[in-house]
Amino acid sequence: MPEIRNLSFSYDGTPVFSGLCLSLPDGSRTALLAPSGFGKTTCSGCSAAVLPPRRGSITGLPAEGIAMVFQEDRLLPGCTVLENLRLVAPEQSDTELIALLGELGLSGWENARPGKLSGGMRRRAAIARALVFHSPLVVMDEPFKGLDEATLAATLTCVDRWLGDRTFLLVTHSPQEAERLGCRITRLDELTQTGSESRIKNLYPAPQLGPGEVFTYRRGIHCSRPASSRNSAP
Repeated sequence: MPEIRNLSFSYDGTPVFSGLCLSLPDGSRTALLAPSGFGKTTCSGCSAAVLPPRRGSITGLPAEGIAMVFQEDRLLPGCTVLENLRLVAPEQSDTELIALLGELGLSGWENARPGKLSGGMRRRAAIARALVFHSPLVVMDEPFKGLDEATLAATLTCVDRWLGDRTFLLVTHSPQEAERLGCRITRLDELTQTGSESRIKNLYPAPQLGPGEVFTYRRGIHCSRPASSRNSAP
């Protein structure tokens, strides 16, 4: 089980966050939620061992690596879309890879290079690459940014199906995206910048809770209710 303990990070001496504690139980889906500028991307980079923290520890990361979608698509520009997928999933047949691209609205673009794709198409190709990578941990940083509603709905359906029972961390500003993927929501703030629990509560009012659900605010991380059954997510 990936676990973050007392994580702190700063850029050039300016704190981004401190005292971050987060557990990702095996097979769980978690969303890290905060507005832009609150350190979500830095946190996801530390969680995926892309950025080294200044203090704290991260344990339980899979030896085979992490399936990651960055805010930038990071596709290899000299390779076609299909080749980008083949590089991380050589065991998958081209038929399977092309079928996944079709689910994401990229039929007919498998032999195109990333430079020929729109921004939204590159995002979906990056999502496809993460989904086919054989890792028990998937981390996505604002993967659905800029997608129109119809494309978003189809992409969420595809992601939900391909994730299966893998552990999933979604970094997003959108509680709707988190809920549609059946994530439990964890709300991040930078107390080094806000310094006020009341401001956090104003930014993120507690959601409506069902029987037995609990929402608490505590330093560094604000842990919400456990998600209801994934199958009941809209």
